[in-house]
Amino acid sequence: MRRKSLLLAPLTALAALGVAAPSLAADVGVSVEPTFKFTPKTQTVDVGDTVTWTFNDGGHTTTSLPGQPDRWNSHLEKKGAAFEHTFTKPGRYQYICIPHRDFMKGTIVVGRDTVKKTVGAIAAKVRGTKATISFKLKEGAVATLKLKGPKKKTVKTKRLAAGKRTIVVKKLKAGSYTATLTLSDDFDNKTIKKKSFKVG
Repeated sequence: MRRKSLLLAPLTALAALGVAAPSLAADVGVSVEPTFKFTPKTQTVDVGDTVTWTFNDGGHTTTSLPGQPDRWNSHLEKKGAAFEHTFTKPGRYQYICIPHRDFMKGTIVVGRDTVKKTVGAIAAKVRGTKATISFKLKEGAVATLKLKGPKKKTVKTKRLAAGKRTIVVKKLKAGSYTATLTLSDDFDNKTIKKKSFKVG
């Protein structure tokens, strides 16, 4: 297991001190107000690597966004604190500093996407005014289903694990529909599938 150190510090302070990064470290700095940011914005590590955020500036967090294979939250850290997280699941993890969530964002890419096709064929089964869209995921993904027809509808799921999955849409009007299923996998790759069906 390797360790990656991510440093959170004012960039000007690092330059003035002449701080050298350890050989396995990836320096992540926070520039002086008002442009706080994680630098570099994206870092790549292997599955099993431990990332250490070192807070050389206080009042920040490293907090993963929801809907990802793994989650972490350092909570508000003081200057000099360190936070570690070991990544055991591959994926593209987006994270923020909670107090500066609108502009202080970073990404950790863990491993690589080894699944070429997120999903196989999709099917639609209609019973009365209810349609069940079924599909088999080959990897975890977030699904968005958009229906076009006599009644438009959009359904978005939380992250779904691999396996057989269904999305049920009720109270549809009679007529022809096109279902567009958009899947975003853990690496943010998108797959789109379409299926037509009739109600009534």
